[in-house]
Amino acid sequence: MEIDPVAREFIERARIAILATADSESKPHLVPVVFVFDGSRFFIPIDEKRKTIKPEKLKRVTNIRENPNVALLVHEYSEDWTKLAFVMVQGKASIENNKSQEEEKSVWLREACKKLIVKYPQYQKTGLGYLCIIIKPEKVSSWQNSPS
Repeated sequence: MEIDPVAREFIERARIAILATADSESKPHLVPVVFVFDGSRFFIPIDEKRKTIKPEKLKRVTNIRENPNVALLVHEYSEDWTKLAFVMVQGKASIENNKSQEEEKSVWLREACKKLIVKYPQYQKTGLGYLCIIIKPEKVSSWQNSPS
């Protein structure tokens, strides 16, 4: 899916987003995430920051396995409300193993990992982990509160 150039630039500039998932009973769950976008997919690592449960058991992971429909909200807040803006991406998510042996998959996962390390230098010390959420956009909505 093609994303408008203004929305794409806004996405690429953003540091965080909010990932919305829902379980099989449609109960919502939201979590802040870091991400990169390669022009056709969003990559969200399940990294090695401290967690109280195994990565496979995280609510976002179990929800996606039960229900792949997700939303990703990239937003900018300011006390100056003329600077408010957001891009909302709705799509299908999957959970992939960063160590995938499938040739095609391993190529774009490796590229995404490189982009994540460049965008977030903290990953030079904190590992990316072995699971990655991948979102394929199906619908993109954007809004800004400025005339331009």
